[in-house]
Amino acid sequence: MKSSLHKLLLIALLLALPITTFAKSKEKEDSTYCPLHTALEFNLGGGAWKDKYLSYMTYDGVDFSVGVEMMRARKGDSKWVQQHQLRYMYNSGSINISGMGASKVHMFNYTFGYMHHQTVAPKLRLYYGFDINALAGVISNAHGGNNPTTHKINISAGFTGMAVYDFHLGKRPITARYQMSLPVFAMFNQAKQGYSHDLTSGWHLTTWDGQFNMRNRLLFDIHFNTWALRLGYNNDILTNYATTNYFQYVSHSLVVGFAGDLMRWSENNMNKKIKPALYIY
Repeated sequence: MKSSLHKLLLIALLLALPITTFAKSKEKEDSTYCPLHTALEFNLGGGAWKDKYLSYMTYDGVDFSVGVEMMRARKGDSKWVQQHQLRYMYNSGSINISGMGASKVHMFNYTFGYMHHQTVAPKLRLYYGFDINALAGVISNAHGGNNPTTHKINISAGFTGMAVYDFHLGKRPITARYQMSLPVFAMFNQAKQGYSHDLTSGWHLTTWDGQFNMRNRLLFDIHFNTWALRLGYNNDILTNYATTNYFQYVSHSLVVGFAGDLMRWSENNMNKKIKPALYIY
């Protein structure tokens, strides 16, 4: 009887060991609080594009976009950060040639990024990883009353990286940041409506031999207590020449926005260590 009881106790201890270990690791993991970094951005500048489905001419005009960015660090000892970016992009341009009229661009763009970060020098941090981008848009051209349009869907994956530097201008803390996104692989579909017939390219899988996209951002977040004023520059490059249609879109714009870490304080979070995704406290 004693022998059986000892065996049962030993089995119970062995079963409780992984549960206890998991509880301790869970407690350690939950000892950090990761606020959601959120930013609202407005971009205004100029852009130019060319789409051979619509015209052999290059259009240029006013470029405007509005977007939301969200970033959050992973809990525990992990140094990985998630990034979400959602934008609506609009461009209205024209050329002074009879019959060509005006052209308008409407695009929705979503990007998911996953980056590892490390401190390489005092106040300087590097983020590097990958991102996945999905873009859908339409371009219209008031061409002699025909009003042809092209529809574009593009899904791409590639590299992304950021350099973040914290400094003071007088007594005002500032977070400077440069980020570049460079897709490597892409899958796209283009369709044309108007003129004498409709045309679709079907789905194509390509890399830099048929498409080159890039996004560059230089941002300065000027901190005011719990929020920051965001000022900066944004550059978008979209190029596709994998099919009979040649398409290129380039924009340069100024960025104005607001950013901050959204914190939800509760009794469970009060004593936890804050682990931000971008700002340093």
